[in-house]
Amino acid sequence: MAIRFWGIAAPEWDAPSGQETTNAIKDMVLGKQVRRELTGKKTYDRCVGVCYLKGRNIEEELVRIGLARDCPRFSGGRSRQIEQAAADQGAAIRKTYRLPGYCRAW
Repeated sequence: MAIRFWGIAAPEWDAPSGQETTNAIKDMVLGKQVRRELTGKKTYDRCVGVCYLKGRNIEEELVRIGLARDCPRFSGGRSRQIEQAAADQGAAIRKTYRLPGYCRAW
């Protein structure tokens, strides 16, 4: 099942850094049991939700390693501190743009 992460801005597979992010997600989850909490919404023909691997939030892991950013419009800021800590520790946070009330990776 394809899941659209809820609460982070990460580059799409065909955007700059997108292949790196896509490969990291595949490395994390392929062949593993992932628990998902769906929101009941769909965007771009994908269910929206938060995914967990061995009890760890995959979105937070992507933010922690600098492959995604918090998207407060959808997350309520739940990954903001993780993003700041990653930046403070030298993670190369991927560039995203944030329009008023919207958040999207490029």
